[in-house]
Amino acid sequence: MTKIVNTIFIVLCFAVTALSQGNIYNDFSKKDLSKWIWGGIDMKYSHETDNKENGFVEIFTKTPVKSNSYLGKTAMYQDMLFSAGNYINVMLQGVSNDVSVKIELMYDIDNNEKYNDDKDIMLMSKPVSLNFSGWKEIKIKLDQENFKLISKFDDDFTVTEEDALAIQFEYETGKNYKEKKFESGIALISEIPNKENLVSKETETHTTEKESYFDAKNYPNPFNPATTINYTLKETSFVKLTVYDRLGREVKTLIDENQNAGTHTVEFNGSNLPSGIYFYRIKTNDKTEVHKMILAK
Repeated sequence: MTKIVNTIFIVLCFAVTALSQGNIYNDFSKKDLSKWIWGGIDMKYSHETDNKENGFVEIFTKTPVKSNSYLGKTAMYQDMLFSAGNYINVMLQGVSNDVSVKIELMYDIDNNEKYNDDKDIMLMSKPVSLNFSGWKEIKIKLDQENFKLISKFDDDFTVTEEDALAIQFEYETGKNYKEKKFESGIALISEIPNKENLVSKETETHTTEKESYFDAKNYPNPFNPATTINYTLKETSFVKLTVYDRLGREVKTLIDENQNAGTHTVEFNGSNLPSGIYFYRIKTNDKTEVHKMILAK
């Protein structure tokens, strides 16, 4: 009976929400879990049949768990572009108990096709309570208020201009958890566009350009494989313009000479470099300025 109710609920949810979704990354309409890994908890496709209307996965433990316990995690490894300011949308099954889940986006900055704590970036949501019954769509805005950026380096939300390597769900029981087996599920992973997002991005870009002493910018950004860097000197000066990767390693010196006052351009070609975040530093006798750019192949 429970599974029949679950199926009916999910059919209704898809009917209501399908038109409002942006990018649907997984609606579990197939049995294939090859892109998923999990540990501490188990995961399985919910039905024998393979159809869009009732596709979801069950997430569970085989034995009862106690309060204040780390249950485990499950992650889907698939290229996903979640833009800052838009909404991460997941359909989760409640447990009517004191359990929370953190939703995490992992970014493979060093391009080795896996997540490394010391080199890569994670965006971690605030804990989401699963203390409800039935299914619920959880919609979280991808911004600094709702997600914590975890990195060993001086990174920021421009990482969202790149594809995420994976989305991960980490489960924990709280102090009021009533000891029993843990049983939950996921039925949808998608992104919902924020109508105000484009306006916000244009405003941020305009502000950044105004604050630049050298009026520095590169176009296009993101780029593949080349971008043109433009900057303006207010007076004749010695100029050094150097490109670095996000680990601070020098990639290439583009300019190292005296230049007259006025606007200058130089091309940077990253055809022999991996995708990722890069920085260019403009240094004169009395000013230094650093800007970020994205190589997206």
